[in-house]
Amino acid sequence: MGGRLGGAVVAVACLTMAACSAVPILPEPGRGSASVVSRGCEHLRRHQYEVCYAYLVNDSLLARVPYYESGREPAFRRIALTRLESRYYGAARRLIIRQARNWPRQVDVSVPDIRIIGAVKVSANLRTATIHTIETWLVRSEPRAHGRAGRVLFAETNDRHTISLERTPTMLCLLGHCLHKWVVVRIR
Repeated sequence: MGGRLGGAVVAVACLTMAACSAVPILPEPGRGSASVVSRGCEHLRRHQYEVCYAYLVNDSLLARVPYYESGREPAFRRIALTRLESRYYGAARRLIIRQARNWPRQVDVSVPDIRIIGAVKVSANLRTATIHTIETWLVRSEPRAHGRAGRVLFAETNDRHTISLERTPTMLCLLGHCLHKWVVVRIR
């Protein structure tokens, strides 16, 4: 499992850089030329870059993928659930836990392809944010004999989602200032 997760970390870090940088990928409406995936991720002043990074890396790669991979393994269940619970709240958490509830212990999780599109909307008080994504996920049961691919447990191919996030304080405080993190509260 460690090797797969290490590879997933590197792959998602690369995807993050592509999704959050000025990489020509999608055509702008009404124009033949390509534009960036999301110019909204380029901005620091309203925390847009933080929101994009939090969803792509901290929420998806470092919480959701490990939960999918290890959430039913007795030795890793508590760690995977604790990490998921720290990054997904309310309806979003219930959706993911319900989704993986009946999966077998051993699953094969492909590195997700997540692209943030359009504007990253952050509220005036900097407490909530909304992003729009196009996501591809593939989770299979572990392959059986003869190298055949395992049964598909969850798959999305270029599915569009609206992701709602909230900014919450962490326990890391110094001189009256606390760090914050962006957590997912709804996936539509």
